[in-house]
Amino acid sequence: MDDKKPNAEPSSKPFFQDTQKLTFALGLSWGIAIMAVVGFVIIAAKAGGSTVAAKKTTVAATTNTNTAQNPDDAQFNPVNVATAIGLNMSKFQSCLASNKYADRVNRDLNDGNTAGVDGTPTTFVNGTPVRGAQPYDELKKTIDAALSGTKGTVNIPEIKDDDHVLGSKKAKVLIVEYSDFQCPFCKRFFPSVQQALQEYGDKVALVYRHFPLTSIHPYAQPLAEGSECAAEIGGSDKFWEFHDQVFSG
Repeated sequence: MDDKKPNAEPSSKPFFQDTQKLTFALGLSWGIAIMAVVGFVIIAAKAGGSTVAAKKTTVAATTNTNTAQNPDDAQFNPVNVATAIGLNMSKFQSCLASNKYADRVNRDLNDGNTAGVDGTPTTFVNGTPVRGAQPYDELKKTIDAALSGTKGTVNIPEIKDDDHVLGSKKAKVLIVEYSDFQCPFCKRFFPSVQQALQEYGDKVALVYRHFPLTSIHPYAQPLAEGSECAAEIGGSDKFWEFHDQVFSG
């Protein structure tokens, strides 16, 4: 016995043969499908917008971080250094823009290559190499050995008239330093050299030569040429002021 609703009348037509019902069902299905597609597009658009915004935020944050951690533009800008030591800025900027000392800097670089320099700082104490940012005690040992008559085996290109020499060219000990104004190890070595000059007085002299590592230090060449411009404008004293400003800054 079937469980049926009392007095229920059977449908006059099967569902799939009832055009009105079939049309209604198909319309309802299409409506639901279209609404689903529209909803998906809206959600995807919002998600895409959020992703783009997130990427922009990430880029901006990275840029800000790099700027905050990279003060080189100010610290190693030769114009800023020249301003700090009181040079005539019109003359300095004109000199720097001319690149007139590029060959002079490259001459030092070539001389350093001839002497076997492969990094900075590389210092020769009467021909004995002192490589890297050695502490003062190590530099002092080499100077004392030179004062006692020890001569190094490296032939350093001779001192030229336009070399930058702090002290007498006839000093018993010549400290010839090949250096890079943007090199952090050269800056670290700077106090050792300064201490040696103070302690030994006229027994030693410092010869500074350029060795810009342009592949890793983009400011090294402009600073080297800038120091030559400082020497042109203000003489030897201004060269050494420029030198000290960079390494003590």
